[in-house]
Order: sequence, then C-alpha cells, then structure tokens
Amino acid sequence: MGNPFKVMIMGYLMPLFTAVVALLIPEYDQQYIKWIVAVFVLLMLLPIVLSFRFPDNKEKAYRLTLSYQLYAFTFFSTVPLLKVMKGTIVIQLLLVGLFIGFYFLARFDQRTEVPIVFPDSDKRKWLAIPFYAVPVLLTLFGFGGDHRVTRRFFETHGYDFAMTYISIILYLFACWLLFLFSSLAYKSLVKEGYLEN
Repeated sequence: MGNPFKVMIMGYLMPLFTAVVALLIPEYDQQYIKWIVAVFVLLMLLPIVLSFRFPDNKEKAYRLTLSYQLYAFTFFSTVPLLKVMKGTIVIQLLLVGLFIGFYFLARFDQRTEVPIVFPDSDKRKWLAIPFYAVPVLLTLFGFGGDHRVTRRFFETHGYDFAMTYISIILYLFACWLLFLFSSLAYKSLVKEGYLEN
C-alpha cells in the first residue's frame, strides 16, 4: 500500500472531489458548505484522535482514517439528492438513515457464513453476482456517462425531473460503494484481526 501516512494525506482528495461536485450540483447552496466543512474538520482531527487510541501503531490510525475518507467520499455523493429534496426534511432524514443503514448492513453481511463481498467459501458465490451487477445497471440507467444523451434527457424531460433522476442514480451508486467499502474495511481490519491489540 506504500507509505500509509502519504496514502492518508492523498486520501483527502477523494472526499474533496465529491464535496466540490456536491456543492455545485444541482445548484450552489451555501447551507451545505457548513456540512462539508464539518465533515472535513472531523476527518482532519481523526488521525490525531486515532493516534492517541493506537499510540504504539500509527499505521492503524492512518488506515482507519483512510476508511473514513472513503465513507466521506460516498456520503458527499448523496448530497445532490438531499439538495433536490430540500424542504422535505422527513425524506432527507430517511435518505440519510438509509445510507447509514448500508454501513451496518455490510458489517452484518460480513459476519454471515458466506458474505456477498468476496465470499470466503466457494459455495453460494453466485450470491455476489447480483451485487457486482448493480454498478453496471446504474451506469446503463445513468446513460453510461454519455453527455449528449444526458443533455437530450434534460431537454426532453425538463430540468427538475432529470436532475432528480440523475441524483437518485448517484445516491444509489453511493449506497453501493458504501456497502463495498464497509465490507472491505470490516474484512481487512476486523475479520483478519488487524485492529486487535
């Protein structure tokens, strides 16, 4: 993995990228700057706090910080849909709750006999196929990144509907990524005993 400290420092670029995108899409909203700044302050303090938690092994602190950077990266991808749903606080809270639920669902999945993400056993590996098909389907439903098709979709269906649709695709992809990252973190840090003192 290289120098863990350097990897952790570079890791801040990932949530920064999605934070900038989230701030601008669907439209600039100053209210969300506070949330983005709050998350980044927590991310900056995390390696310091974790260094006190693991004083003999700074690498643990850096690896854990990197996993939370990945979680922030996915969280910022949900912000466009939260902004589209502005004014409906109940729906926004449900969306945030569902997103956080994927974190715990991944942890639960990794404790099952045959987890979906990188199953250890050869039996029932077919369960992982639908999981890995999800990003392919989301890419297809998201027009495969073709800006001409996307622009035509906006022109045909109107800005409000198209932005809601694109934001939902982005939200679902963020949930999928969170499930993947949480599973990998649990598998590598907890199941393989990396966090044991």
